[in-house]
Amino acid sequence: MFNLISRWFDGRTEQTGGGGTTDWVMWAILGGLLGLFVVMIFLQRRRQRGAMDNQVAMLDRIRMGMRIKTVSGVVGRIKEIREEFGGSKLVLIETGNDRNSSFIQLDINAIMEVMPESTESTHSPEIPVVEEKSVPTEPIEEFNAAEFVEKSNATRKRKPKTQS
Repeated sequence: MFNLISRWFDGRTEQTGGGGTTDWVMWAILGGLLGLFVVMIFLQRRRQRGAMDNQVAMLDRIRMGMRIKTVSGVVGRIKEIREEFGGSKLVLIETGNDRNSSFIQLDINAIMEVMPESTESTHSPEIPVVEEKSVPTEPIEEFNAAEFVEKSNATRKRKPKTQS
């Protein structure tokens, strides 16, 4: 194949009257670009492999009681790690505080990072409690749709009907 391509370029240089040096320069540039492309792909795969190795190492270090952050941004504490049929692992995390907590079960691969332990408390900050408003003691007037329609028709300006 290389011979066919080089013959085609040799034929073109003979037709145009150019020398063989343009072919050599063209092949050198083409080879350099191809080599650069291969090196870029190699470096990108190497970088991705390093990131994957870091993620796997982090998931292997996960233990119950650690604070984690998921890919979706949920921060919680691991309560249980369970291995399911087929080798997949599920994690039960507790979010919220002592009074208002909830549990979420998710795949272990949804964990983005292990959060450092905070020094002030073991749980996230408390959610402020909203004070309940008192119910008014005066009776609420019942809504009567028929009266409402009559009042709105009375206030509406009516045009006199003309007979044709």
